[in-house]
Amino acid sequence: MPYYSFVLLCHNQWNLTKQAITTLNQSLSNSHKEKGIELIVINNGSEDETKVELMNLKDELKSDMEIVPVHLEKNKGFLMALNLGFSKCRGGIITILNNDLIFPEDWFDGIVATLESDPAIGAAVPHLSYASGEANVGVRFQSVEEMKKFSKEFMEENKNKIVFTERVIGACVTIKRELFQAIGGNDFWFGFGFFDDDDWSLRTCIAGYKIAIVGASFVDHIGNVTFHQHSENVAAAIHANGEKFAKKWDVVSGFDRRKLVDGIAYRKEQHYFPVKKEHFNYPFEEETRDTSEKSYVLVADWNNERSLWKNRLVELRDKLLAEDCQLYLWIPELYYYSQDIANEAINIFGNQPNIHYLFNEIPPIDVLRFLTGFNYFVHVDNDFVNMQMKNVVDGKVEVI
Repeated sequence: MPYYSFVLLCHNQWNLTKQAITTLNQSLSNSHKEKGIELIVINNGSEDETKVELMNLKDELKSDMEIVPVHLEKNKGFLMALNLGFSKCRGGIITILNNDLIFPEDWFDGIVATLESDPAIGAAVPHLSYASGEANVGVRFQSVEEMKKFSKEFMEENKNKIVFTERVIGACVTIKRELFQAIGGNDFWFGFGFFDDDDWSLRTCIAGYKIAIVGASFVDHIGNVTFHQHSENVAAAIHANGEKFAKKWDVVSGFDRRKLVDGIAYRKEQHYFPVKKEHFNYPFEEETRDTSEKSYVLVADWNNERSLWKNRLVELRDKLLAEDCQLYLWIPELYYYSQDIANEAINIFGNQPNIHYLFNEIPPIDVLRFLTGFNYFVHVDNDFVNMQMKNVVDGKVEVI
């Protein structure tokens, strides 16, 4: 059983992925390797040589770490890939990595020492050459040798410094398993990604854990290389998820995160997001479902302009109006201005008695139970929230 689990996400850009894996391996001390290391690589629909070359690298590094490739046929977005990575981890210390990182020697020592120094520290992050927030150093290098020299000097100069924060970005984060057990993965309502790390950071602090930025650790972060491959989805996700984040936490820009955290009590049913089906509350017995009614549920990334949920409703309109069936649109007001979205749907359907609008908040742990109360789940193209919910109900509800 590995003691350390690393999860690396990649989409194309094999040269970057290889650089990240090889420098990670070189940076880790023998004492860490002796405890056992697994590296779970989520290949998020890469179309380059990643799949083949990863198998070669797995064999090359097998004496140092166990590389566990997970190949997805298509890009399922950052968030779904991240939660899938969480679900595969076996170690007591879990580290999430982007593939655009270069690791200098000893960066992980300070991270582990910090986590072990205080039971209340649930997550630790290095300083990054490129980031947002307090972990940002704001440097660029002309060569790996220059980066190594800088990192050694930086970590020595700051070895006794630790900064506690209520926000870190998700490029390189190490957490204790007990924190994962308290808050689970990332909130699946953030779909493609963005603001999910803001949300995760708040839930970490609300659960009573501290997030440490470690002076004795530095990693070179190139920054947003994968996201640049999907600029249209990125722009739409930033806009949509910023609105969702503000709605969920009832905040405006520049809010006091510490004050917010201090004012909220941790509740697992509210702050824990499962990443495996067995972590959800199990569905009710199938016999309790009303099989005499053709009930359809549609859930979407409602405020994301790239989602094709409106097109899907138009496709379904004649079918649903002609048949004796009920369509339920789940638009939780915790994340959305629900009535505004319902009005857009009404413009498509009119005020039909068999179209229902559900604005209620379902605890994340009850989402599987809720969705399996319907006979059919409606698929929506180019919608990463719908994609994640579809994955939750896969095998339990027929998808159309």
